[in-house]
Amino acid sequence: MTEDTIFQTIFEYATEKRRDRIEELHKRFGAEFPEKDWNLSGEAWRKNYLCWLIFEKALPETGKTIAEEFAEASTDMGSEMKQNVSQMRNTIRSDFAVISGKDGFLRIKDMNVRTVYEVELPTECPPIPPNTLLTGRIYPFGGHYRFTGVFLAKSTPLILDPDIYMNAFEAGQLSRIESIQLRKGSTFQSVMNKYPSHWIGWMCKHYGIRQRLKKDKIREIEMKLISGIETVVNGLSKQSQDALRLCLAQDGFVKYGMLKGFDDDMSYFWEGKTCESPIMELRQKGLLFVGKMGFGDRNYKIAFVPNELRDGMRSALSSKAAQTSLG
Repeated sequence: MTEDTIFQTIFEYATEKRRDRIEELHKRFGAEFPEKDWNLSGEAWRKNYLCWLIFEKALPETGKTIAEEFAEASTDMGSEMKQNVSQMRNTIRSDFAVISGKDGFLRIKDMNVRTVYEVELPTECPPIPPNTLLTGRIYPFGGHYRFTGVFLAKSTPLILDPDIYMNAFEAGQLSRIESIQLRKGSTFQSVMNKYPSHWIGWMCKHYGIRQRLKKDKIREIEMKLISGIETVVNGLSKQSQDALRLCLAQDGFVKYGMLKGFDDDMSYFWEGKTCESPIMELRQKGLLFVGKMGFGDRNYKIAFVPNELRDGMRSALSSKAAQTSLG
């Protein structure tokens, strides 16, 4: 059983194989259902109620939920999955403001206690834009949260929340940077000159550069990379190296969609954030630019390896490959 199937497996077990028990429990505890007064269609109301009864309601006889009883008796479920199921009763119900969304996850803020949660969306759920107000329930599952039952969504311009504004500002600034127009012959310095000063400053901090003027900082970063490209490339994660190989195999730049298999968690204020994304690592170190380039009569988002670094990268990556095969 996986995270994607466990909820439905338990739900079907309780509603199909234990139908008589569900009906008996409904008579005993139906009045306790917190959302009993929600104005939902019959089927939606029923699903919400059953989710509460199966995953939240601890039964007096055992002190366990139906989901926990199922997990305890299961021989197909590992200890970690059983622990995750036991967390599901710790449901949080509130109004949540959507801060941002990416790759099937939402960052939402509980508008009552101001806590921010990472919540995985159901696979069939359409994208939910920032500044949407969600009323519903979430439960912890491993390192993130998931929605349970039916939630209500309302778009509103009246959520005056600093996290939402900051996310919108960051998204706008990052989009502006990723709209820089590139050409096949674009130089390292011409692109970096269009980057915000704090990005240049953070790159200098990484490479130990102490110049004062932006143009001098950019020139020193370029020289540092050209002279030490083998060391820099060898210090990259394997996924980052693979992303570079993919770009270099296409003459140094690719339509951005070709990198969809590599995470890019780049943000406008990236200093101090844990870098687990291969594309983010390359961008932070000045090894990869993201911008726009014209192909025919259309403008595409592309990933672009700086011209000045390509030969050195190819040499470093081929040496790395040779060492790996010999090992």
